[in-house]
Amino acid sequence: MDECEAFIKKAKSKLTSSRALYEIGQYGDSVGRSYYAMFLSAKALLVRDGYDVSSHKSLIGIFGRDYVKKGDFDSNIAKYLSGTQSLRDNADYDAIDTISKEIAHGRIKQAERFIA
Repeated sequence: MDECEAFIKKAKSKLTSSRALYEIGQYGDSVGRSYYAMFLSAKALLVRDGYDVSSHKSLIGIFGRDYVKKGDFDSNIAKYLSGTQSLRDNADYDAIDTISKEIAHGRIKQAERFIA
């Protein structure tokens, strides 16, 4: 298995974890796993094309510049990545987790579309 395939496998595993966390009511953690599912699938694409990405910010920047702006990736779906990153940051770092069941469910659906 090459590195790209390994990242895709890991992304799908994060999506499975997101669903499981959602089922037990851990909505903030579910959103975090949905974000990482998208992040890792984007990373697989960049790795496949020879990029060496070391941070979330650089991955999102390169992804937007080299895939979305050039029309290689649907811009509406691409927005799921940065939007979910913001929610993940709030869920992980704010004192009070405000992620609802509806938000978490929506992010799972977005991660499914992003990976596809």
